[in-house]
Amino acid sequence: MAIQALAPRNSLSLRKRGMKITVQSENGDPVLLRIEGRVSQRDVEVNDPFVDSLDENAYSRRLVVDLSEVASLDSSGVNWLLVSQKRMHAHGGRLVLHSLSPIANNVLKVLNLHAVLQVAENQAAAIRKLGGDA
Repeated sequence: MAIQALAPRNSLSLRKRGMKITVQSENGDPVLLRIEGRVSQRDVEVNDPFVDSLDENAYSRRLVVDLSEVASLDSSGVNWLLVSQKRMHAHGGRLVLHSLSPIANNVLKVLNLHAVLQVAENQAAAIRKLGGDA
């Protein structure tokens, strides 16, 4: 009973705490972002994290996303990344992921998504994939 009394009543606020996106640099091209925490459906079903972090033009931009602090990545989180990449392609933007945490790297490797998603070893390599200056 004590556990139920301590459980948060607002599940939406709990969802929003799971995944955190930080804009590291929005001044140039590409835009540098970092994703931390748990990447799952609970964290992406309520809103669009890229649009919320940037603006409604997020998918027409070139995004370099650091995944070094991703604690977990489930199938719905992978789906969000794939849908985001598809939206980027449709709107003229590009998405490159880099510095994958061991967990994120293993998930993408098991699903053979390194061939589908743009993935780089580090930020400089990600920017080079976009044809920009490191």
